Amino acid sequence: MKKRLLTFVMGALAIATATRAQENVKSDDDKVVRASTIKNTKGEVLYNEGVTLLEREDYEAAISKFTKAIAEKGGSFAEAYYNRGVAKEKMGSNEEAIKDYTAAIKQQPNASAYFSRGRIYQEQGSFDKADADYTEAVKHDPKMAKAYYYKGAIKFLSELYEAAIEEYNKCIAADSTYYYAYNDRGSANRSLERYEAALEDYTNAIVINPSVDFLYSNRAAIFRLTNQYEEAIQDYDEAIQLAPENAMIYNNRGLAKLGKEDYEGALADFLRAKEYNAGYYQAFNNAGNAYYKQKKYAEALVEYNKAIEINREFGQAFLNRGIVKEMMRDEKGACSDWQKAVELNVPSAQGYVAAQCN
Repeated sequence: MKKRLLTFVMGALAIATATRAQENVKSDDDKVVRASTIKNTKGEVLYNEGVTLLEREDYEAAISKFTKAIAEKGGSFAEAYYNRGVAKEKMGSNEEAIKDYTAAIKQQPNASAYFSRGRIYQEQGSFDKADADYTEAVKHDPKMAKAYYYKGAIKFLSELYEAAIEEYNKCIAADSTYYYAYNDRGSANRSLERYEAALEDYTNAIVINPSVDFLYSNRAAIFRLTNQYEEAIQDYDEAIQLAPENAMIYNNRGLAKLGKEDYEGALADFLRAKEYNAGYYQAFNNAGNAYYKQKKYAEALVEYNKAIEINREFGQAFLNRGIVKEMMRDEKGACSDWQKAVELNVPSAQGYVAAQCN
């Protein structure tokens, strides 16, 4: 009987790309602007009352104060438009926020307004508009690291990895402690298969902030890709210390243990991943593979069945279940599963059908 190659899956890859990192940096994005109180006009008083309310996260009241301040100034009050835009964005009124940021830009072009409007455009998928706004932002403030970072994010999400790296370089030049930029530059280098550069980037990010779980997971993924399994497991251990209920980390540590042929240890991690995420079909598939490696075919079959029950479009589980069925002398069932894997575009499935089912 021919040796069969199982398909192992990481599921959602443990590489925190630009998208994920952006979610973690947003709290830093909106900076309220205080007005001078030298003149102590009614409009400025209303404005600063609005700023206080905004800082207290009382967004509706803040919007009311900014609106009154704008009226007192005859509609000419760029700072009030900007901060009203911030409040509206916090409330999820993105289109209204764009209008206020645009009004602020028309009256007094500034980096913060361009950046904030650009971020909304990016969230809406309008990458060209977002990139244009970030470009204007750095023209007004060449040291605005986050604008370069988000420009890099657009390039990364567009799979323009070299261009993304250029923007991350500018971000780091503006702020050498911006660990998200090191992380995402590492992910870009990983996508370009520059593994040594990726390792260096992830390591730099960890040095800057050693309390972020996904930085260790990302570096571990590079160690796995370069068959440095012990180093990978050590990093996954660190990640688990920081995020002890993260199913993906257990799954990927299990894959590293499989790489070093620690099948019992791998299985324990896959089972833990399933405990923390009962819908994690990739972990069920991988648990099946760990059982298969131990020649526990009946147990493997149970895991593949569950993976397929959760996701009927998961072709790798059909491929692997077919292999186990063949080992259990269910050739008809094996061919049926392999044919399904072909329909689901699993690259290696056609070879099994051609060799065993005709």
